[in-house]
Formats: sequence, C-alpha cells, structure tokens
Amino acid sequence: MKITHFPALLTSLLLTAATANSEVVDSVGSFSKVLSSLAPGSVIEFSDGTYDSKGGTKLVGKKGSEENPIVLRAQHRGKAVIAGVAGFILKDCEHVVLEGFVFENDADQQSVLLENCHHVRVTRNIFRPVERAKPRHWEHWVTVDGASSGENRIDHNMFERKVNRGSPLFVRGDDVALVCSQHDRIDRNHFRDVIFANGENGHETIRTGGNDLGASGQSSFTIIEENLLEHCNGEDELMSLKSSDNIVRNNTILNCRGAICMRLGNRSVASGNFIIASEDGPAFGGIKLFGFDHRVFNNYFAGLTGRRHEAPFALVPGMYDTPTTENIGKKYDDNTAVPPSRCWIAHNTWVDCSPLQFGFDKEDKQWTKLPNACAFFNNLVVHTQRRSVPLINLGLVHDLQIHDNLGFAGVDRVPISDWAKGWRFTLADPLLLRAENGMALWRLTAQSPAINSAIEDSAKITDDIFGHARKSRYDMGAEEFSQETAVRTILTADKVGPNAP
Repeated sequence: MKITHFPALLTSLLLTAATANSEVVDSVGSFSKVLSSLAPGSVIEFSDGTYDSKGGTKLVGKKGSEENPIVLRAQHRGKAVIAGVAGFILKDCEHVVLEGFVFENDADQQSVLLENCHHVRVTRNIFRPVERAKPRHWEHWVTVDGASSGENRIDHNMFERKVNRGSPLFVRGDDVALVCSQHDRIDRNHFRDVIFANGENGHETIRTGGNDLGASGQSSFTIIEENLLEHCNGEDELMSLKSSDNIVRNNTILNCRGAICMRLGNRSVASGNFIIASEDGPAFGGIKLFGFDHRVFNNYFAGLTGRRHEAPFALVPGMYDTPTTENIGKKYDDNTAVPPSRCWIAHNTWVDCSPLQFGFDKEDKQWTKLPNACAFFNNLVVHTQRRSVPLINLGLVHDLQIHDNLGFAGVDRVPISDWAKGWRFTLADPLLLRAENGMALWRLTAQSPAINSAIEDSAKITDDIFGHARKSRYDMGAEEFSQETAVRTILTADKVGPNAP
C-alpha cells in the first residue's frame, strides 16, 4: 500500500467505526434509553418527526474525543423538530456535535445551553423557538455559560425572527467567578429578522461577556466571522461585546439597525466587514467604540443612515477613565462605559453614509469622559453625489489624531471645512466606479488618487477586504487596487446557514 493512500484509509476506518456505533431513535424516550451508553464515536440519529421534551434533553459529563466525537444529529437535516419546554442542555461535556435539528421549543428556556463545555459543536440547525406574548424573562436561544467553558463552535446555523428581549446567541461565562468562556467561534451563520424593539434594551443579535466580565477587563477571545446578518434591527447595539480580545471579521451586515459595539472591554478587532444599507430607513449603523486599544480596519460601509450612537462610525464618551470594576466599586451599573482610548481606525471605506461621529457636541450628564488618543488614518470617506450633510461630525474629543485620509463630498471642489483644518485630510475625487454585479460596490479604478497614497504605519495590514495582498505603498481605504479575483466578498444566503458548503 502506498503511503499516499493512508489519509483516505484512515478516514474510511473512522467512518466504519462511527457507523458501527450509530443508532437511530424516534422519540425522547428511546433517546433516554441510549443516553447512558454514549461514548467516544457514538452517533445517534433522530428520525424524522417532532420530539416534545418536557424538561429539555440533558447530557451531563458526556465526553467524546477529537478523533471520535459523540454525534447527535437529525437523520435527515431539517426533519427532526425539537419542541416542548426546552432543547438540549449540555453540562460538563466535551467533543459533542449537535447537527441538523429544527428548534421550535418554548423560548422561555434555551434551545441549546452549553454549561462548562469544551469543543462542543452546534452546526447546521435552524433556530425558531416559540416566543411568548408575555415573556417571563429575557429569552436567549443559544447560550454558552460557565467558568470552564471554551473552544466551542456555533456554525452554519439559521437564526430567524427574534421578537422578545434576549439574544439569538449569547456567549458569556461566569459573572460571579469573573471568567469568560474563551476561544469560542461563531461562523457561517445566517441571522435574520430581529424585530425592532422601539428603544427597549436587551435586543442585541450577538453578545459576548457581560457587564461584570467586560467592565473588569476579562478576555473571551471570541471569533465572530463570516456570518450574514439581515434585517437585525433589535436595538442600537447589533453586536454587544462585553469582554476583551474579540475578533469580528469578514461578516456581511445588510440593512440592520444599530452598530457593532465594543461595549465593555479592550483590544478587540473589527476587520473585513461589509456593512451596507441598500434600503431606505433610519438608524442603519456601523461600528461604535468604547474601551482601550481596539483596532478597526479593512471595513466597507455604504448607505448607512444612523446618527450619534448608531452612526456609521462612532467614538462615544464614557463615564469613567478605568475599565475595571474594582476602581468603580458600588457606582457600577448597566450604563457604565469608558471612553475609547488609544484605538486606531485605518484603511476603511465609507460611501454615501451619514456623518461619522467623533465625540458628541456637548457633555452628557453621565458620560463626561472624552474619547482619548485615538488615531484615524488612511481612510476613504466619500459621497458619490453632492449631499447637504458633512462627512464627519466633530464633537468633544481629546488628542484625536486624524491624518492622511481622502475625502470627497460629491463635487470637484469644496472648501476646507473647519473639521478638516489641520488634519491633513485630502479632499479630492477618488474616481470610484460602481460594480455591475452583486451589491454594486463602489471600487477603485486605476486612476484613483487613493492608490499608493497611504502612509506607512506600524499597523502592518497585509491584505485588504477582498483578500488581496497589500503591496509596496498601500492604497487608502479598505481596498487595495487589483485585477485579481477577490478571495473574499459579500456573503449571500447560499454561502451561510445549514445547507451551505
């Protein structure tokens, strides 16, 4: 046997082993009978039908392995419906896979709860639990809890139509022990139709951490990537990150009210995201910063209409100069926030958006601490048609460094306005061309003054929003001009969710 055949043979042997340990169940009762025998390599297939659980399907201490996980899956994807009081409740489990179910349980309890779990994968499911007309409490659909949770993956799922307070997906940890679930990954999911809550708090689509975890600077290292969010309009925080060291990258956000919000925490990254409003409506937002040392780069924003907290980009004042609860003490509450400090924003593109918001024009009674020592450079801010609104609203800020950006207000010649004086903000037509396919993005042309105009800096951003390598002297904005085929682009429904590749 040739050595080159070994990987295929190994895969065949593993599949044979998995098949040997597989079993089909057709009711909650029949699953309960095999529950005690679950072991590495067990595969339980749920036949088509509705599974009406009276108290949730509980797995405690079940541990597969990386090579031989425990797999619970629908025999035919989308044909096994989890109804009743709750969905799957996993505690102290490792290397378990939940795949292919439709969750229509009472949203009063979670569809999936992972508590102190590691390497659990929730994949290719549809979440549409039944929400009560008068909910008893916040209704989170998928929750990751516990001080020892981590390295779980939630991928290729559909989350649709959320009305009541709570989030479709909440990766938390333990608020009392002040420990986040760490190194979880949220990818290739499709979120759609989170209904506008008319100003009520607690309707974020995705959340990480919590008030105590975020304000004490705890790190979760959550990666949120390659997800599609459509019409997720719950509140002004589309994603609320209340933990440190998160990465939000390469997502597509279409016609969503609110903004990606670095709410409480430090050192998070937002890169490679397409945030676009193609429909008319208010409050379509971009990215909003609180906290220390965040990085925002390679993002493309278009048609966004939000203002102040929901602006296409916002540096927002805070209440305290410290991100830690030990210095805040009893004064800490749900509104606690620290101003964005030492953050840098580079190589982003805004097209036909309402003004970017740098600080507010007057002090708030509570949030009196100003954005501090942030840097904004190598960005492209453009109106393709003459508009009455400015490119940027400059409010109260401290030591804001704005330099080497390219702006255009839709006409060939405009006077240098007050916000541009002293900021080395070049005003010139970037000579963009609107693509004829997909979402009709505005792209660089070979004659654009943005090409080779970026200053060298310590950021060392090696590629652009499309996955093209940045070469020699970089171009301004999210795109590096290239004739090569894009490696990454806007996500569509066929690229995410249960049936995507």
